[in-house]
Amino acid sequence: MKLTQGAKMPNFTYLSPYREGEQSFEEFANGKRTYVVFLRYYGCTVCRVDMHNFKNRFSDFEERKTNLMVVLQSDPAVVAEEAEKGTFPFEIACDPTQKIYKDFEIEPAKSKLRLAGSGVFKLVSKMNEAKKLGFEHGKFEGDEEQLPAIALVEADGTISYVHYAKNISDMPTVDEMINKL
Repeated sequence: MKLTQGAKMPNFTYLSPYREGEQSFEEFANGKRTYVVFLRYYGCTVCRVDMHNFKNRFSDFEERKTNLMVVLQSDPAVVAEEAEKGTFPFEIACDPTQKIYKDFEIEPAKSKLRLAGSGVFKLVSKMNEAKKLGFEHGKFEGDEEQLPAIALVEADGTISYVHYAKNISDMPTVDEMINKL
C-alpha cells in the first residue's frame, strides 16, 4: 500500500542497531509529528551525506517538535559496528529484509542509469560532498537500485506530506523539510 497524503500512517516494526527486539513506529512517534525518511543502506555514500546533514540540522527538527526517523535496508549489526550509539541524534530503523519498503511500495529503479536519472548533477554534487567529508562506500546491502522516499506524519498519525523519489537525488533538502513544518 503506497503512502498517501491524508491517509493514516500504518504502524510498522523495525530493528534498531542499539536496542534488542522489534521496535514500533507508533511507539517511537509517541504522538509527535515525525518525518520518516527511507534511504538505501548505511554504506551508501549518498545516504551517509544525507544522514550527516540530518545530524547537523537536528536541532531545527527539535525546535519544531518533530521526530526524525531514517529507515535503512541495513542489518542493525552493520550500523552498530560502524556508528556507535549516540553518533546520530535521530532514530535509525533497520529493515534488512526490505519488508517495510515492499509494504509501502517504495520501489527500486529499473536500472542503475534510472537510479541516477535526471538527478545526475545533484548526485555528483553529493558524491563530491561525501569525498570532502571523507566518506567512503561501506558494505553493500539491500537493493542497490533502491529509490528513496519521505513522509511527514502529523501528531494524530495523518500523513501531511509524502514523496516517492524518481531518482536517488529527487528528495527534499533539509531546508525544504524544515519549511514544511
